[in-house]
Amino acid sequence: MLLTLHEFFTGLLRGVGLLGLALAAGGVVWSLLVLRAPRGVDHSPRAARRCLEIVGVGAIAVALGRGAALLLENYVLSATLSRPVLTDLLRTPHFAAGATLVVLALALGVTAMWLRSRPRTVAGWAAVGLLAVLIVTSGAWLTHAAGRIEHRGPLMLLTVAHMLAAAVWVGGLVQLGALWRLGRHDATAAAAWPVLVRRFSTLAAAAVGVLVLSALPLTWAYAGSWQALVGTGYGSLVLTKAALLLAVLGAALVNRRAVRADAGLETASTWRVPRLAEAETIILVMILFAAASLSAQPPAADQAPADTATVGEVVEVFRPKVPSLHMPSPEAMRQSRTAMAAGAPRTREAYLWSNFSHNVSGLILLGTSLFGLVGLASGARWYRHWPLGFVALAAFVSLRAAANEGVWPLGPTPLWHVGAEALQHGMAAGLVLTLGLTEWRARASVFRAAALPYVLPVLGCAGSVLLLTHSHAAFQSKASFLVQVTHSTMGALAALMAAARWLEIRLSPPASRWAGIAVSLAMVGIALVLVFYQEANLYFDP
Repeated sequence: MLLTLHEFFTGLLRGVGLLGLALAAGGVVWSLLVLRAPRGVDHSPRAARRCLEIVGVGAIAVALGRGAALLLENYVLSATLSRPVLTDLLRTPHFAAGATLVVLALALGVTAMWLRSRPRTVAGWAAVGLLAVLIVTSGAWLTHAAGRIEHRGPLMLLTVAHMLAAAVWVGGLVQLGALWRLGRHDATAAAAWPVLVRRFSTLAAAAVGVLVLSALPLTWAYAGSWQALVGTGYGSLVLTKAALLLAVLGAALVNRRAVRADAGLETASTWRVPRLAEAETIILVMILFAAASLSAQPPAADQAPADTATVGEVVEVFRPKVPSLHMPSPEAMRQSRTAMAAGAPRTREAYLWSNFSHNVSGLILLGTSLFGLVGLASGARWYRHWPLGFVALAAFVSLRAAANEGVWPLGPTPLWHVGAEALQHGMAAGLVLTLGLTEWRARASVFRAAALPYVLPVLGCAGSVLLLTHSHAAFQSKASFLVQVTHSTMGALAALMAAARWLEIRLSPPASRWAGIAVSLAMVGIALVLVFYQEANLYFDP
Protein backbone atom coordinates (compact mmCIF):
# COMPACT_ATOMS: atom_id res chain seq x y z
CA MET A 1 0.00 0.00 0.00
CA LEU A 2 2.83 2.40 0.80
CA LEU A 3 4.35 1.73 -2.61
CA THR A 4 1.19 2.85 -4.41
CA LEU A 5 0.45 5.81 -2.13
CA HIS A 6 3.96 6.95 -1.26
CA GLU A 7 3.74 10.09 -3.45
CA PHE A 8 0.54 11.12 -1.66
CA PHE A 9 2.00 10.45 1.80
CA THR A 10 5.21 12.24 0.84
CA GLY A 11 3.19 15.30 -0.19
CA LEU A 12 1.37 15.29 3.13
CA LEU A 13 4.63 14.96 5.07
CA ARG A 14 6.17 17.82 3.10
CA GLY A 15 3.13 19.92 3.88
CA VAL A 16 3.43 19.16 7.58
CA GLY A 17 7.10 20.09 7.40
CA LEU A 18 6.41 23.42 5.68
CA LEU A 19 3.70 24.24 8.20
CA GLY A 20 6.09 23.40 11.03
CA LEU A 21 8.76 25.58 9.43
CA ALA A 22 6.31 28.49 9.33
CA LEU A 23 5.43 28.04 12.99
CA ALA A 24 9.06 27.70 14.05
CA ALA A 25 10.93 30.23 11.91
CA GLY A 26 7.99 32.63 11.70
CA GLY A 27 7.52 32.44 15.45
CA VAL A 28 11.17 33.27 16.07
CA VAL A 29 10.95 36.32 13.79
CA TRP A 30 7.75 37.37 15.57
CA SER A 31 9.43 37.08 18.96
CA LEU A 32 12.48 39.11 17.96
CA LEU A 33 10.90 41.80 15.76
CA VAL A 34 7.31 42.10 16.99
CA LEU A 35 7.44 40.98 20.61
CA ARG A 36 11.05 42.28 20.76
CA ALA A 37 12.26 39.62 23.15
CA PRO A 38 13.97 39.45 25.54
CA ARG A 39 13.50 43.17 26.22
CA GLY A 40 9.77 43.05 25.52
CA VAL A 41 9.16 40.02 27.71
CA ASP A 42 8.57 42.26 30.71
CA HIS A 43 5.51 43.73 29.02
CA SER A 44 3.87 40.32 28.45
CA PRO A 45 5.72 37.30 29.88
CA ARG A 46 2.83 34.95 29.14
CA ALA A 47 2.86 36.06 25.50
CA ALA A 48 6.56 35.20 25.29
CA ARG A 49 5.97 31.75 26.77
CA ARG A 50 3.06 31.14 24.40
CA CYS A 51 5.23 32.20 21.49
CA LEU A 52 7.95 29.74 22.47
CA GLU A 53 5.42 26.93 22.82
CA ILE A 54 4.31 27.46 19.24
CA VAL A 55 7.93 27.64 18.06
CA GLY A 56 8.67 24.36 19.83
CA VAL A 57 5.63 22.62 18.35
CA GLY A 58 6.58 23.85 14.88
CA ALA A 59 10.16 22.64 15.24
CA ILE A 60 8.99 19.18 16.31
CA ALA A 61 6.63 19.11 13.32
CA VAL A 62 9.55 19.90 11.01
CA ALA A 63 11.61 17.08 12.53
CA LEU A 64 8.79 14.54 12.40
CA GLY A 65 7.70 15.48 8.89
CA ARG A 66 11.16 15.38 7.37
CA GLY A 67 12.23 12.33 9.37
CA ALA A 68 9.15 10.36 8.32
CA ALA A 69 9.69 11.43 4.70
CA LEU A 70 13.28 10.12 4.80
CA LEU A 71 12.13 6.80 6.27
CA LEU A 72 9.45 6.53 3.58
CA GLU A 73 12.00 7.22 0.85
CA ASN A 74 14.26 4.51 2.26
CA TYR A 75 11.37 2.01 2.40
CA VAL A 76 10.15 2.72 -1.13
CA LEU A 77 13.63 2.53 -2.68
CA SER A 78 14.48 -0.63 -0.76
CA ALA A 79 11.23 -2.29 -1.81
CA THR A 80 11.63 -1.17 -5.42
CA LEU A 81 15.25 -2.36 -5.72
CA SER A 82 14.66 -5.43 -3.53
CA ARG A 83 17.69 -4.64 -1.38
CA PRO A 84 18.62 -2.34 1.53
CA VAL A 85 19.64 1.12 0.31
CA LEU A 86 20.10 3.00 3.59
CA THR A 87 23.89 2.94 3.36
CA ASP A 88 23.77 4.39 -0.15
CA LEU A 89 21.24 7.03 0.88
CA LEU A 90 23.43 8.23 3.74
CA ARG A 91 26.04 9.28 1.19
CA THR A 92 23.67 11.42 -0.88
CA PRO A 93 23.47 15.21 -0.36
CA HIS A 94 19.66 15.01 -0.27
CA PHE A 95 19.60 12.55 2.61
CA ALA A 96 22.39 14.39 4.45
CA ALA A 97 20.50 17.69 4.15
CA GLY A 98 17.31 16.06 5.37
CA ALA A 99 19.03 14.46 8.35
CA THR A 100 20.71 17.77 9.20
CA LEU A 101 17.34 19.50 9.10
CA VAL A 102 15.90 16.91 11.51
CA VAL A 103 18.74 17.43 13.99
CA LEU A 104 18.51 21.23 13.80
CA ALA A 105 14.73 21.16 14.22
CA LEU A 106 14.97 18.93 17.27
CA ALA A 107 17.60 21.25 18.74
CA LEU A 108 15.32 24.25 18.15
CA GLY A 109 12.39 22.47 19.76
CA VAL A 110 14.38 21.56 22.86
CA THR A 111 15.90 25.05 23.11
CA ALA A 112 12.51 26.76 22.75
CA MET A 113 10.99 24.61 25.48
CA TRP A 114 14.00 25.24 27.74
CA LEU A 115 13.78 28.99 27.12
CA ARG A 116 10.07 28.99 27.96
CA SER A 117 10.86 28.75 31.67
CA ARG A 118 13.52 31.50 31.50
CA PRO A 119 12.32 33.86 28.72
CA ARG A 120 14.61 36.73 29.73
CA THR A 121 17.80 34.82 28.88
CA VAL A 122 19.55 36.70 26.07
CA ALA A 123 21.82 33.77 25.16
CA GLY A 124 18.79 31.50 24.81
CA TRP A 125 17.09 33.87 22.35
CA ALA A 126 20.34 34.14 20.40
CA ALA A 127 20.52 30.35 20.15
CA VAL A 128 16.89 30.16 19.02
CA GLY A 129 17.52 32.78 16.34
CA LEU A 130 20.67 31.03 15.09
CA LEU A 131 18.94 27.65 14.89
CA ALA A 132 16.04 29.17 12.96
CA VAL A 133 18.45 30.69 10.43
CA LEU A 134 20.26 27.35 10.01
CA ILE A 135 16.97 25.50 9.53
CA VAL A 136 15.76 27.84 6.79
CA THR A 137 19.16 27.78 5.10
CA SER A 138 19.56 24.00 5.23
CA GLY A 139 16.06 23.59 3.84
CA ALA A 140 17.21 25.19 0.60
CA TRP A 141 19.23 22.03 -0.15
CA LEU A 142 15.97 20.10 -0.35
CA THR A 143 14.42 22.28 -3.06
CA HIS A 144 14.61 22.43 -6.84
CA ALA A 145 17.37 25.04 -6.65
CA ALA A 146 19.87 22.50 -5.25
CA GLY A 147 19.40 20.32 -8.31
CA ARG A 148 20.03 23.00 -10.93
CA ILE A 149 23.31 23.18 -12.80
CA GLU A 150 23.02 26.80 -13.88
CA HIS A 151 22.46 29.69 -11.46
CA ARG A 152 22.30 27.35 -8.47
CA GLY A 153 23.59 29.93 -5.98
CA PRO A 154 21.19 32.76 -6.88
CA LEU A 155 18.26 30.35 -7.06
CA MET A 156 19.05 28.98 -3.62
CA LEU A 157 19.27 32.49 -2.17
CA LEU A 158 15.92 33.38 -3.74
CA THR A 159 14.45 30.15 -2.37
CA VAL A 160 15.65 30.95 1.16
CA ALA A 161 14.15 34.44 0.92
CA HIS A 162 10.88 33.02 -0.42
CA MET A 163 10.63 30.39 2.32
CA LEU A 164 11.49 32.84 5.08
CA ALA A 165 8.96 35.42 3.86
CA ALA A 166 6.22 32.79 3.77
CA ALA A 167 7.19 31.60 7.25
CA VAL A 168 7.11 35.14 8.65
CA TRP A 169 3.64 35.72 7.25
CA VAL A 170 2.05 32.40 8.22
CA GLY A 171 3.86 32.01 11.53
CA GLY A 172 3.12 35.60 12.47
CA LEU A 173 -0.60 35.16 11.81
CA VAL A 174 -0.66 32.11 14.07
CA GLN A 175 1.14 34.09 16.78
CA LEU A 176 -1.35 36.92 16.31
CA GLY A 177 -4.25 34.55 16.84
CA ALA A 178 -2.60 33.06 19.91
CA LEU A 179 -2.00 36.53 21.34
CA TRP A 180 -5.62 37.52 20.80
CA ARG A 181 -6.88 34.43 22.61
CA LEU A 182 -4.41 35.02 25.43
CA GLY A 183 -5.58 38.61 25.72
CA ARG A 184 -9.13 37.49 26.48
CA HIS A 185 -8.00 36.43 29.97
CA ASP A 186 -4.67 38.23 30.37
CA ALA A 187 -4.78 41.99 30.88
CA THR A 188 -1.09 42.47 30.02
CA ALA A 189 -1.42 40.70 26.68
CA ALA A 190 -4.63 42.60 25.93
CA ALA A 191 -2.90 45.91 26.60
CA ALA A 192 -0.01 44.96 24.29
CA TRP A 193 -2.35 43.81 21.50
CA PRO A 194 -2.81 47.13 19.56
CA VAL A 195 0.92 47.89 19.48
CA LEU A 196 1.90 44.36 18.47
CA VAL A 197 -0.77 44.24 15.76
CA ARG A 198 0.59 47.40 14.17
CA ARG A 199 4.16 46.10 14.33
CA PHE A 200 3.16 42.84 12.70
CA SER A 201 1.16 44.65 10.04
CA THR A 202 4.33 46.42 8.92
CA LEU A 203 6.38 43.22 9.09
CA ALA A 204 3.75 41.25 7.15
CA ALA A 205 3.67 43.88 4.40
CA ALA A 206 7.44 43.57 4.01
CA ALA A 207 7.19 39.76 4.01
CA VAL A 208 4.56 39.83 1.26
CA GLY A 209 6.79 42.08 -0.84
CA VAL A 210 9.75 39.71 -0.47
CA LEU A 211 7.49 36.71 -1.15
CA VAL A 212 6.20 38.10 -4.43
CA LEU A 213 9.50 39.57 -5.64
CA SER A 214 11.35 36.31 -5.01
CA ALA A 215 8.58 34.24 -6.60
CA LEU A 216 8.73 35.98 -9.96
CA PRO A 217 12.31 35.00 -10.97
CA LEU A 218 11.91 31.54 -9.43
CA THR A 219 8.74 30.92 -11.43
CA TRP A 220 10.30 32.02 -14.67
CA ALA A 221 13.48 30.01 -14.07
CA TYR A 222 11.52 26.80 -13.43
CA ALA A 223 8.72 27.34 -15.96
CA GLY A 224 10.78 28.51 -18.93
CA SER A 225 7.80 29.57 -21.06
CA TRP A 226 4.22 30.73 -20.80
CA GLN A 227 2.95 27.50 -22.34
CA ALA A 228 4.82 25.40 -19.77
CA LEU A 229 3.38 27.55 -17.00
CA VAL A 230 -0.14 26.77 -18.22
CA GLY A 231 0.28 23.27 -19.60
CA THR A 232 2.23 21.31 -16.97
CA GLY A 233 1.57 20.02 -13.47
CA TYR A 234 4.25 22.32 -12.07
CA GLY A 235 2.77 25.33 -13.80
CA SER A 236 -0.80 24.55 -12.74
CA LEU A 237 0.23 24.38 -9.09
CA VAL A 238 2.09 27.70 -9.43
CA LEU A 239 -1.05 29.30 -10.86
CA THR A 240 -3.12 27.70 -8.10
CA LYS A 241 -0.82 29.23 -5.49
CA ALA A 242 -1.03 32.59 -7.24
CA ALA A 243 -4.83 32.53 -7.29
CA LEU A 244 -5.02 31.66 -3.60
CA LEU A 245 -2.43 34.32 -2.86
CA LEU A 246 -4.58 36.98 -4.54
CA ALA A 247 -7.54 35.91 -2.40
CA VAL A 248 -5.57 36.07 0.82
CA LEU A 249 -4.06 39.42 -0.15
CA GLY A 250 -7.59 40.80 -0.39
CA ALA A 251 -8.30 39.78 3.20
CA ALA A 252 -4.89 41.07 4.28
CA LEU A 253 -5.58 44.45 2.68
CA VAL A 254 -8.87 44.79 4.56
CA ASN A 255 -7.10 43.80 7.76
CA ARG A 256 -4.31 46.30 7.22
CA ARG A 257 -6.76 49.13 6.63
CA ALA A 258 -8.58 48.25 9.85
CA VAL A 259 -5.32 48.26 11.79
CA ARG A 260 -4.17 51.59 10.35
CA ALA A 261 -7.48 53.34 10.86
CA ASP A 262 -7.26 56.02 13.54
CA ALA A 263 -10.89 55.73 14.56
CA GLY A 264 -12.24 52.52 15.96
CA LEU A 265 -8.87 50.82 16.30
CA GLU A 266 -9.84 49.12 19.53
CA THR A 267 -13.06 47.61 18.17
CA ALA A 268 -11.51 46.65 14.85
CA SER A 269 -8.56 45.03 16.57
CA THR A 270 -10.66 43.05 19.03
CA TRP A 271 -13.10 41.38 16.65
CA ARG A 272 -12.64 41.98 12.91
CA VAL A 273 -8.86 41.75 12.66
CA PRO A 274 -8.55 38.36 14.45
CA ARG A 275 -11.33 36.80 12.38
CA LEU A 276 -9.94 38.00 9.08
CA ALA A 277 -6.51 36.81 10.23
CA GLU A 278 -7.99 33.36 10.86
CA ALA A 279 -9.33 33.26 7.29
CA GLU A 280 -5.93 34.39 5.99
CA THR A 281 -4.28 31.58 7.93
CA ILE A 282 -6.63 28.95 6.51
CA ILE A 283 -5.84 29.90 2.92
CA LEU A 284 -2.11 30.31 3.59
CA VAL A 285 -1.91 26.83 5.12
CA MET A 286 -3.54 25.45 1.96
CA ILE A 287 -0.92 27.35 -0.06
CA LEU A 288 1.79 25.62 1.97
CA PHE A 289 0.37 22.22 1.05
CA ALA A 290 0.20 23.29 -2.59
CA ALA A 291 3.86 24.30 -2.29
CA ALA A 292 4.63 20.89 -0.79
CA SER A 293 3.03 19.22 -3.82
CA LEU A 294 4.89 21.63 -6.08
CA SER A 295 8.22 20.54 -4.61
CA ALA A 296 7.48 16.99 -5.79
CA GLN A 297 6.89 18.15 -9.37
CA PRO A 298 9.77 18.43 -11.83
CA PRO A 299 10.22 22.02 -13.05
CA ALA A 300 8.12 22.75 -16.10
CA ALA A 301 11.30 23.72 -17.98
CA ASP A 302 12.42 20.08 -17.72
CA GLN A 303 9.14 18.68 -19.07
CA ALA A 304 9.16 17.09 -22.52
CA PRO A 305 7.36 19.27 -25.11
CA ALA A 306 5.14 16.33 -26.05
CA ASP A 307 3.85 16.17 -22.48
CA THR A 308 3.11 19.90 -22.28
CA ALA A 309 -0.49 20.83 -22.97
CA THR A 310 -1.38 23.86 -25.05
CA VAL A 311 -3.49 26.72 -23.75
CA GLY A 312 -6.32 25.55 -25.99
CA GLU A 313 -6.24 22.05 -24.51
CA VAL A 314 -6.42 23.44 -20.97
CA VAL A 315 -9.29 25.72 -21.96
CA GLU A 316 -11.07 22.71 -23.45
CA VAL A 317 -11.01 20.99 -20.05
CA PHE A 318 -13.00 23.82 -18.46
CA ARG A 319 -15.13 24.73 -21.48
CA PRO A 320 -18.88 24.37 -20.84
CA LYS A 321 -20.02 21.02 -22.21
CA VAL A 322 -23.21 19.01 -22.11
CA PRO A 323 -22.86 16.60 -19.17
CA SER A 324 -22.77 12.90 -19.93
CA LEU A 325 -25.78 11.14 -18.46
CA HIS A 326 -25.16 7.84 -20.25
CA MET A 327 -23.53 5.08 -18.27
CA PRO A 328 -22.37 1.64 -19.35
CA SER A 329 -24.12 -1.31 -17.78
CA PRO A 330 -22.67 -2.70 -14.54
CA GLU A 331 -21.89 -5.95 -16.39
CA ALA A 332 -19.91 -4.07 -19.05
CA MET A 333 -18.04 -2.24 -16.33
CA ARG A 334 -17.14 -5.45 -14.54
CA GLN A 335 -15.82 -6.94 -17.80
CA SER A 336 -13.84 -3.77 -18.40
CA ARG A 337 -12.32 -3.95 -14.93
CA THR A 338 -11.36 -7.58 -15.46
CA ALA A 339 -9.66 -6.74 -18.76
CA MET A 340 -7.73 -3.81 -17.30
CA ALA A 341 -6.66 -5.93 -14.32
CA ALA A 342 -5.15 -8.37 -16.85
CA GLY A 343 -3.06 -5.60 -18.38
CA ALA A 344 -5.33 -4.20 -21.09
CA PRO A 345 -5.39 -0.42 -21.62
CA ARG A 346 -8.19 1.62 -20.13
CA THR A 347 -11.42 0.91 -21.98
CA ARG A 348 -14.10 3.14 -23.47
CA GLU A 349 -16.51 1.97 -20.76
CA ALA A 350 -14.11 3.10 -18.05
CA TYR A 351 -13.90 6.60 -19.51
CA LEU A 352 -17.67 6.83 -19.96
CA TRP A 353 -18.20 5.64 -16.40
CA SER A 354 -15.74 8.25 -15.09
CA ASN A 355 -17.48 11.03 -17.01
CA PHE A 356 -20.92 9.92 -15.87
CA SER A 357 -19.83 9.77 -12.22
CA HIS A 358 -18.22 13.21 -12.25
CA ASN A 359 -21.02 14.88 -14.22
CA VAL A 360 -23.88 13.56 -12.10
CA SER A 361 -22.00 14.42 -8.90
CA GLY A 362 -21.53 17.91 -10.29
CA LEU A 363 -25.22 18.28 -11.13
CA ILE A 364 -26.22 17.28 -7.60
CA LEU A 365 -23.69 19.68 -6.09
CA LEU A 366 -24.77 22.44 -8.49
CA GLY A 367 -28.39 22.09 -7.46
CA THR A 368 -27.37 22.07 -3.80
CA SER A 369 -25.23 25.21 -4.06
CA LEU A 370 -27.78 27.14 -6.15
CA PHE A 371 -30.51 26.20 -3.67
CA GLY A 372 -28.39 27.64 -0.88
CA LEU A 373 -27.42 30.74 -2.88
CA VAL A 374 -31.01 31.62 -3.80
CA GLY A 375 -32.22 30.95 -0.27
CA LEU A 376 -29.52 33.13 1.26
CA ALA A 377 -30.19 35.97 -1.18
CA SER A 378 -33.94 35.86 -0.50
CA GLY A 379 -33.57 35.52 3.26
CA ALA A 380 -36.04 32.62 3.31
CA ARG A 381 -36.00 30.26 6.28
CA TRP A 382 -35.82 27.22 4.02
CA TYR A 383 -32.28 28.31 3.14
CA ARG A 384 -30.85 26.32 6.05
CA HIS A 385 -31.94 23.02 4.45
CA TRP A 386 -29.53 23.23 1.53
CA PRO A 387 -26.93 20.87 3.14
CA LEU A 388 -29.38 17.98 2.65
CA GLY A 389 -28.18 17.99 -0.95
CA PHE A 390 -25.03 16.33 0.38
CA VAL A 391 -27.21 13.42 1.52
CA ALA A 392 -28.32 12.93 -2.08
CA LEU A 393 -24.69 13.14 -3.22
CA ALA A 394 -23.67 10.53 -0.63
CA ALA A 395 -26.44 8.21 -1.84
CA PHE A 396 -25.24 8.57 -5.45
CA VAL A 397 -21.61 7.91 -4.53
CA SER A 398 -22.65 4.83 -2.55
CA LEU A 399 -24.81 3.43 -5.37
CA ARG A 400 -22.16 4.26 -7.97
CA ALA A 401 -19.55 2.35 -5.95
CA ALA A 402 -21.91 -0.61 -5.53
CA ALA A 403 -22.57 -0.74 -9.29
CA ASN A 404 -18.89 -0.33 -10.17
CA GLU A 405 -17.73 -3.06 -7.80
CA GLY A 406 -20.70 -5.38 -8.23
CA VAL A 407 -21.50 -5.07 -4.54
CA TRP A 408 -24.90 -5.68 -2.98
CA PRO A 409 -27.56 -4.38 -3.68
CA LEU A 410 -26.42 -3.84 -7.31
CA GLY A 411 -24.25 -6.92 -7.63
CA PRO A 412 -23.58 -10.37 -6.25
CA THR A 413 -20.52 -9.50 -4.13
CA PRO A 414 -21.24 -9.41 -0.37
CA LEU A 415 -20.36 -6.25 1.51
CA TRP A 416 -17.69 -8.04 3.54
CA HIS A 417 -15.83 -9.06 0.36
CA VAL A 418 -15.30 -5.57 -1.06
CA GLY A 419 -11.91 -4.44 -2.33
CA ALA A 420 -9.84 -1.42 -1.34
CA GLU A 421 -11.37 0.85 -3.99
CA ALA A 422 -14.92 -0.01 -2.95
CA LEU A 423 -13.98 0.57 0.67
CA GLN A 424 -12.56 4.01 -0.19
CA HIS A 425 -15.72 4.95 -2.08
CA GLY A 426 -17.83 3.77 0.85
CA MET A 427 -15.79 5.88 3.24
CA ALA A 428 -16.17 8.88 0.91
CA ALA A 429 -19.94 8.40 0.84
CA GLY A 430 -20.01 8.19 4.63
CA LEU A 431 -17.93 11.35 4.90
CA VAL A 432 -20.25 13.28 2.56
CA LEU A 433 -23.28 12.00 4.45
CA THR A 434 -21.78 13.10 7.77
CA LEU A 435 -20.94 16.50 6.31
CA GLY A 436 -24.47 17.03 5.03
CA LEU A 437 -26.21 16.03 8.24
CA THR A 438 -23.89 17.95 10.57
CA GLU A 439 -24.02 21.11 8.45
CA TRP A 440 -27.81 20.86 8.25
CA ARG A 441 -28.05 20.59 12.03
CA ALA A 442 -25.47 23.36 12.46
CA ARG A 443 -27.61 25.84 10.55
CA ALA A 444 -30.53 25.38 12.91
CA SER A 445 -30.60 28.39 15.23
CA VAL A 446 -30.57 26.26 18.38
CA PHE A 447 -27.13 24.90 17.43
CA ARG A 448 -25.47 28.24 16.62
CA ALA A 449 -23.17 28.12 19.66
CA ALA A 450 -22.15 24.49 19.21
CA ALA A 451 -19.06 23.13 17.48
CA LEU A 452 -21.06 21.66 14.58
CA PRO A 453 -20.72 24.75 12.33
CA TYR A 454 -16.96 24.18 12.20
CA VAL A 455 -17.31 20.74 10.60
CA LEU A 456 -17.67 22.19 7.09
CA PRO A 457 -14.56 24.40 7.17
CA VAL A 458 -12.50 21.62 8.75
CA LEU A 459 -13.60 19.05 6.18
CA GLY A 460 -13.23 21.65 3.44
CA CYS A 461 -9.60 22.12 4.44
CA ALA A 462 -9.08 18.35 4.49
CA GLY A 463 -10.59 18.04 1.03
CA SER A 464 -8.43 20.88 -0.25
CA VAL A 465 -5.28 19.21 1.07
CA LEU A 466 -6.25 15.89 -0.53
CA LEU A 467 -6.98 17.49 -3.91
CA LEU A 468 -3.80 19.56 -3.89
CA THR A 469 -1.47 16.74 -2.85
CA HIS A 470 -2.74 13.62 -4.61
CA SER A 471 -2.03 12.24 -8.07
CA HIS A 472 0.82 14.62 -8.87
CA ALA A 473 3.25 12.10 -10.30
CA ALA A 474 6.59 13.21 -11.67
CA PHE A 475 6.91 13.57 -15.47
CA GLN A 476 3.24 12.75 -15.97
CA SER A 477 1.72 12.51 -19.43
CA LYS A 478 -0.34 15.27 -20.96
CA ALA A 479 -3.52 13.26 -20.45
CA SER A 480 -2.78 12.82 -16.75
CA PHE A 481 -2.08 16.52 -16.36
CA LEU A 482 -5.38 17.47 -17.99
CA VAL A 483 -7.11 15.43 -15.28
CA GLN A 484 -4.87 16.77 -12.52
CA VAL A 485 -5.61 20.41 -13.40
CA THR A 486 -9.26 19.87 -12.45
CA HIS A 487 -8.16 18.53 -9.05
CA SER A 488 -5.94 21.54 -8.40
CA THR A 489 -8.76 23.90 -9.34
CA MET A 490 -11.25 22.17 -7.07
CA GLY A 491 -8.65 22.11 -4.28
CA ALA A 492 -8.26 25.89 -4.50
CA LEU A 493 -12.03 26.40 -4.52
CA ALA A 494 -12.38 24.09 -1.50
CA ALA A 495 -9.83 26.23 0.37
CA LEU A 496 -11.80 29.39 -0.43
CA MET A 497 -15.04 27.70 0.62
CA ALA A 498 -13.53 26.66 3.96
CA ALA A 499 -12.22 30.17 4.66
CA ALA A 500 -15.53 31.78 3.66
CA ARG A 501 -17.53 29.41 5.86
CA TRP A 502 -15.19 30.18 8.75
CA LEU A 503 -15.89 33.89 8.29
CA GLU A 504 -19.61 33.23 8.00
CA ILE A 505 -19.47 31.62 11.44
CA ARG A 506 -17.15 34.14 13.06
CA LEU A 507 -18.42 37.47 11.71
CA SER A 508 -21.64 39.31 12.42
CA PRO A 509 -24.17 40.49 9.80
CA PRO A 510 -23.94 41.90 7.20
CA ALA A 511 -20.36 40.62 6.75
CA SER A 512 -21.41 37.05 7.59
CA ARG A 513 -24.08 37.20 4.87
CA TRP A 514 -21.49 38.09 2.22
CA ALA A 515 -19.27 35.28 3.50
CA GLY A 516 -22.21 32.87 3.13
CA ILE A 517 -22.64 33.98 -0.48
CA ALA A 518 -18.94 33.31 -1.06
CA VAL A 519 -19.41 29.76 0.31
CA SER A 520 -22.17 29.05 -2.20
CA LEU A 521 -20.21 30.61 -5.08
CA ALA A 522 -17.17 28.43 -4.31
CA MET A 523 -19.45 25.38 -4.28
CA VAL A 524 -20.90 26.46 -7.64
CA GLY A 525 -17.36 26.64 -9.02
CA ILE A 526 -16.55 23.11 -7.84
CA ALA A 527 -19.86 21.85 -9.23
CA LEU A 528 -19.22 23.38 -12.65
CA VAL A 529 -15.77 21.77 -12.87
CA LEU A 530 -17.45 18.40 -12.25
CA VAL A 531 -20.36 19.06 -14.63
CA PHE A 532 -18.01 19.96 -17.49
CA TYR A 533 -15.60 17.10 -16.74
CA GLN A 534 -15.11 15.12 -19.95
CA GLU A 535 -12.03 12.97 -19.59
CA ALA A 536 -13.15 10.70 -22.43
CA ASN A 537 -12.93 13.56 -24.94
CA LEU A 538 -9.17 13.23 -24.81
CA TYR A 539 -9.21 9.75 -26.29
CA PHE A 540 -12.31 9.17 -28.42
CA ASP A 541 -15.53 10.72 -29.55
CA PRO A 542 -18.26 9.42 -27.24
